[in-house]
Order: sequence, then C-alpha cells, then structure tokens
Amino acid sequence: MVKRFFITLTCLTCFLFFSFMLYAGEAENKKHPFFPSLINTDTGKAVKSSDFESSLVCSGCHTEIYKQWKGSMHSNAFVDPVFTALWKLGAKETDGLTDNLCGGCHAGVGVVSNDLTFKNGEFQTSDIAKEGVHCDLCHTIKESSSHKTPTNEPQNASIVLAPGNVKRGPYKDSESPHHETAYSELHTKSEFCANCHQVFHPINNFHIERTYDEWKYSVYAQKGIQCQDCHMMPVEKAIEAAKTLKRPKNPGKPCINGPDRDNMFTHEFVGANFTVPALLGSEKHAGIAEARLKSAAELKLMAPQSSKPGGMVTVNVKVTNIGAGHNLPTSLTEVRQMWLDVRVTDKNGKNIFSSGALDAQGNIEKDSRIFNAYSVDKDGKHTVKPWEMTRFEYNRTIPPKGSAIENYSFLVPKNTKGHLDVKAVLRYRSYPQSVANFLLGKDAPVLPVVDMAAKSLKININLD
Repeated sequence: MVKRFFITLTCLTCFLFFSFMLYAGEAENKKHPFFPSLINTDTGKAVKSSDFESSLVCSGCHTEIYKQWKGSMHSNAFVDPVFTALWKLGAKETDGLTDNLCGGCHAGVGVVSNDLTFKNGEFQTSDIAKEGVHCDLCHTIKESSSHKTPTNEPQNASIVLAPGNVKRGPYKDSESPHHETAYSELHTKSEFCANCHQVFHPINNFHIERTYDEWKYSVYAQKGIQCQDCHMMPVEKAIEAAKTLKRPKNPGKPCINGPDRDNMFTHEFVGANFTVPALLGSEKHAGIAEARLKSAAELKLMAPQSSKPGGMVTVNVKVTNIGAGHNLPTSLTEVRQMWLDVRVTDKNGKNIFSSGALDAQGNIEKDSRIFNAYSVDKDGKHTVKPWEMTRFEYNRTIPPKGSAIENYSFLVPKNTKGHLDVKAVLRYRSYPQSVANFLLGKDAPVLPVVDMAAKSLKININLD
C-alpha cells in the first residue's frame, strides 16, 4: 500500500514538473517568440517580409543617406563572407540554434517573417531581409525590450518592430509625403545600438560581446556622448568628440525636400572593420575605418638615453586608448588582434631584438603582446566558435581613456657601436589569418593590417 502510494506520488510529481516546464517554455516563447533571438514585433507575432520597404525606396528622398549606407557593414550584414561562413558552421554544429540568434541582428526581417531558412548549406530569405540592417528595419523599431531579457540588459536583438507606414527617427518636426513620421528618443541614445552590439550566449548567458557596457561605464557616457556621436558622424567629428568630450554637431540636409538640420547623422556606421568593406568593393568605407583606427590610440616609448655594450636594456611602451568610447579592441575580442610590433636594430640595420612580427603564414610570432580576449569552452579548451564559449581565460583590452604598459628587455651585443634604433608599432587586424583560412578555405584572402600608431627613438651606445 505504501509502495503504491509512493509510486503514485512520484508519477504525480513528474507530471506536475513536466507540466510546469511546458508552461514555462510556452511563457518564454510568448515573451521571445523568435528565440534564441530576442527580436520581436509589437503584436508578438510573425509579420510578412512585404511589410517592409526596400532601402531603394528610401533613397528617393534620402539620397545622400542611402549612398552613405550602401556598402557599409550594416548593408552587408547578410553577405559578409567571414560572418556567413561562421554562421553556416554554427547552423551545422548547433542543429540550428544559431540561425535566429545571428539572424536577428544580421537579417532581422527574415527572422520576424519566419522565412529565414538553412538549406543545402546556405541561408535563404527574402530580398528585403538580404539588405541586412537597412532603413526600414531600424526606422520601424518602436522600443527596446532590454528589461525583458535574461540578464535585464540589451542583447541579442532585443528590439520591438512595428512595420508599417510610421517611420521613427531623431527629429520632432519631420514631415514626409510618402509616410507618417514619429519622434523616437530611443533613436538618439546608445541604448538603440546596444540591442545588437551586445551578444550573450543564449544558454549560459556568457557575455561574448559587450561593447555597450564598455561605453556605459566610461567617461564618454558620463559626458553624455552617445554611440551616434562617433559612429554616425564624419571621422573628423568623431575625433573632435573624443578630444573634447563634447557632443559634436554636423549640419546637413537628411532629406532632399526637407529642412537644413543643425545636426545630421551620417549613415556609414563605420567602426574598425576595414577588411570586409574592401573585400566587397567599398573602398570608401574601408578608408573611413582605417582613418578611425589611426585616430583611436597613441603610443609613448620610454627607454634609457644610453647603454653600454653587453648591458641590459628595458624599453617601455605605453598604449593609450584616446579615441574610442569603448575598449580597444571591442566587439568579438576573441578574434580581434591589436598588437605591438617592437624592433630594435643597430646603426647598420642589424636586428638586435624583435617582438610582434608576422611569419610567412601570417601568424603573429609567439609571446607577442596582443590586446584581445582568450575564449574557452566548457572543458577549458580554446575556441573562437561563439556557441562553444563559456568564459574568457583573460581579457586584455584597453578601456576608454585607459592605457597599458608593456615592458621589453634585451641584451646589447658586446660589439655594438654608435646607437640603437627602437621602433614600436601598434598594429590591427580584424581576424587572425588562421581563422580566415579556417572559415574561407582556399578562397581566404591575405588579411590586411593597419598600423594604428608608431613611435621611435635612439639609444646611444656609450663606450666609456
């Protein structure tokens, strides 16, 4: 009798448990119907891709803005060859977990219309979704759902779309003969960008990409400088904002039939990625990215004025983040490479010491000083696959207005005469060459490198 009672009780407990889990799952799906992406619509239901307009339609009145956007990383979000190679790999290895997760930011319309599919090794979706992060996607964002995310932070496309005739933007007095307009304070804030520029693992909530938080706790945020004040401004205006810590103004005419504005936001959305725009034929966007990189950091080189042959010399290199409102590097820091190339030669150019050189395969030599993060899986093994990540073993990135000092020691050869030339270069590459080779195979290009900053000095050799 007792045995039967406990069997009955156990069955009832299991029933209640699975009923609860089913209820909880349904509740989660109602909150995030396109999970693991947190993108949503104002009805909580799927919409048609035809509810969104092509950016070509917008170009009729917003001609200059369209030209700025075309060729940008936002316009190429769906066709970026490095991203799509990683995305396709994730689709295979996670049984589709990463389809919507990545698609929510890179092809949002495809996700909310349920027409994003992965078949025969390729992602398929509507033509409008293939426009990536396009005009009608951003300007139909009604609100952020960051308060409903697992971490209560903006992440993984935590945006609410309201497709239709109302277009939302930063001006309170906008009028259009083609559509209705509405002022959106969200579009003027960094919180708008945060929804996609924070990527958290959907299962373990590990913060893979945390650019918004890096800004949020910086002096830029304290001074009210938003993401848009640097990334939706000409390069010279972004440099000005970083130097003065004041919000810049960029007078212009966003609409050909509209009024002149005291402040016009440009739409290149350029950050540090100069590699992909160049690969896809947009030298303009690649050039802007290179200019931004070259204004982001400065070096200070410190060494003794003189040394004796056979003596030990220590050179200090200070790297300061002077121009980025987030860490250097940021975004997918487990693949970004910002490193110091330090070389010491004698008066005849003979190498005395070096660190940070690239070998014939494009790999940075071992034990070089690289600023990035080292990501590992659940077993503590290194991985650059976002779906495998559980933590960073270390994160060596430089916060806004922060700095890092690296020390290099070497022995001066006994027969050295004259002087030594010391040169330090801060270099940047979007991905390791090995990652590009892994993802793109035989089609992988040789990845270009940008020299962000450089300093040199001489050390006199004292024979006395």
